Amino acid sequence: MSSIKVAHLTTVDLSLRYLVFSQLLAIKAAGGEAVGISAPGPWVSELEAAGIRHIPLVASTRGMDLLADLKAARDLWKVLKREKFDVLHTHNPKPGIYGRILGRLAGVPVVVNTVHGLYATRNDNWLKRAVVYLLEAIASRFSHAELVQSREDFEFIRRWRISPRRRTFFLGNGIDLTRFDSERISKQDRAETRADLGAQEETVIVGIVGRLVAEKGYPELFEAARRLDDRYLVVCVGPADPEKKDGLPDHVVQRAAEAGVRFLGMRDDVERLYGAMDLFVLPSHREGFPRAAMEAAAMGLPVVATDIRGCREVVVRGENGLLFPPGDVSALTEAILQVGSDHALRTSMGLAARQRAQTHFDERRIVDTVMKAYTEHLDRVGRSWSTVEMRDAALRQARPGEAIRLAQLHASSIQAGFLSRLGIPFLTILYHALIRWRDATVIVAEHGGAIGFVAGVQNTARFYRSFATKWGLLALIAALPRLLSPSVLRRARETLDYGRGNGAVSAELLSMAVDLPARGLGIGRRLGQEFLTRMERASITRVKVVVGAVNGAAIALYESLGFITQRKVEVHAGEASLEMVWSAPE
Repeated sequence: MSSIKVAHLTTVDLSLRYLVFSQLLAIKAAGGEAVGISAPGPWVSELEAAGIRHIPLVASTRGMDLLADLKAARDLWKVLKREKFDVLHTHNPKPGIYGRILGRLAGVPVVVNTVHGLYATRNDNWLKRAVVYLLEAIASRFSHAELVQSREDFEFIRRWRISPRRRTFFLGNGIDLTRFDSERISKQDRAETRADLGAQEETVIVGIVGRLVAEKGYPELFEAARRLDDRYLVVCVGPADPEKKDGLPDHVVQRAAEAGVRFLGMRDDVERLYGAMDLFVLPSHREGFPRAAMEAAAMGLPVVATDIRGCREVVVRGENGLLFPPGDVSALTEAILQVGSDHALRTSMGLAARQRAQTHFDERRIVDTVMKAYTEHLDRVGRSWSTVEMRDAALRQARPGEAIRLAQLHASSIQAGFLSRLGIPFLTILYHALIRWRDATVIVAEHGGAIGFVAGVQNTARFYRSFATKWGLLALIAALPRLLSPSVLRRARETLDYGRGNGAVSAELLSMAVDLPARGLGIGRRLGQEFLTRMERASITRVKVVVGAVNGAAIALYESLGFITQRKVEVHAGEASLEMVWSAPE
């Protein structure tokens, strides 16, 4: 059977690179062919370097241009008839409309659409709302699945039956929590970036990331900046967007720059810039589900945003930020001053922001949901991913030469875990030691290579002592660059302290990971069952596992294997985990 061919259709290549890149990579990882369709642009080379084929729609534009839109639709029709895609996944307002309709008429077996945000809100006039909702209602009848990012949009669409209820699903939104993690930014990095921006130690940097369009609330932000005193520096990260009707004129940007606002343009090191900020602001008039606000929250920044759909899903008022009425410059200024003048408040809100990001904005869940939607609808038309064959993956003992593969699986599947932050070299040494240790059980699921594994030991304290004696120096050197961060060093010490304490149960399932394309096929459960069977053969009658209290999927898996929650623990200060224990049947 030929591989599944999936195309993502967006207006511009920027969206392919930054909004759906992880979904395109997941298609490749699942053995399919990933194709991006959009206007050509500077990000095409990065897509192609990642093995994603790009098909240009030269007439596709962001602005309102009926003639150009008709040409883009005509060109898309030719592409769809020529390419014979198995799945067409549409995005953004305009290609989301004509793409769904043409996809179905062209005979694409599965048409999926992501609603990034309804292009009309309750604050728009009735005519705009009527036109937008009518077009959405028509187009949604041509898709097989509507994936809605905003909870408020989801409830509105279902309540008003803008799309058929049976085809409408809540998707949410997510980001790479490994990339957007403040612990990756050292104090020296922060100091150097702030110095580059001309900020003093006492300066409060207020940052925004977004296209330079009025809809993002830049005019209000510029006015607020004029009302702030010299302790505050407003930094704007994002490209100009002259195609949009509300793109900021050059003279407006120039006047703001003369007043002290810094403009950095489009940057691919935004995590470094977030690391230099003290608070993030998003005074948008309209949002679907703001990606930049999620990124800032994940970096531990308090967020000041407008009280609108999308922003309300990132900001819990008073916990991880503040909300203010859109267009209200005085309220925006007051919110910035309230957060900016109180270091303790910024710290507590920043911690809450990071925690909310970890529990709500993990892009791996988004990718899994999208891939499941493809699989379910492809199955109905008699097409299946080659990965379905992975259900029959063979289970065997891991080999020493596979340590680096296990390290890679660990880092990609357990991104929120502390050990992943120590890097692939450290993890490779750890798994090499585990595979070679006589009282460890490391089982691999093999399907053309390792696609998953489970690892555990009969006595955690003994393994830690052995690891420290035989591999400690080498592991320290491998992790040294990451250990320069005080917070990482603290967490490493906490991990060692926990590992040295046996507690009531000595044997432990330390880690389990399954590659993205193989998830949902029952491989994790098979690995867990085999691990426990081998523990029984070794006369081990009780095994514990420690799992993050917010990791519902892992908790459900372990419960299905017979693990029972015994107590809440804090391996790392401020982070709740559950200690679950399995007991062999009598």
